[in-house]
Amino acid sequence: MSEDPEDTSMESAPELRIKRFNSDKTRKDFGSDTVYHVYFELSRDPPPEWRDIFGREWKRLNLTQEAGIDGTFLVLHCQIQEVASMLLPALKKAVGATNAAYKEYVQKEAAALELREDVWREERKGIEALGASLRFE
Repeated sequence: MSEDPEDTSMESAPELRIKRFNSDKTRKDFGSDTVYHVYFELSRDPPPEWRDIFGREWKRLNLTQEAGIDGTFLVLHCQIQEVASMLLPALKKAVGATNAAYKEYVQKEAAALELREDVWREERKGIEALGASLRFE
């Protein structure tokens, strides 16, 4: 297993977390009087699979507000007054569920890779045994 906590290989599944609210990036949606793009900084840039899982988890929560990922930020499209009471708890729940599902995904991928490597090694043994059994004189 990798010693680097920032490693995103199949050997590790570091949990992402919401670090903070970013007031500098949060802004009103162009053309709207009530909808904002609310930015929350993540602990790291999530891998593509994590992003996909997060999208499914957010939809599973059946919230009408849109949420997405922009680099190292989770972005909510919502009314600003909904953030503290309703959306941040849902966001935390979605991130936790995503971390758990991503960890399971990484473990399954690692097991599948190990199985493929085992099959390859067995094939190589058979080929080497065949080569050793052949006589050309």
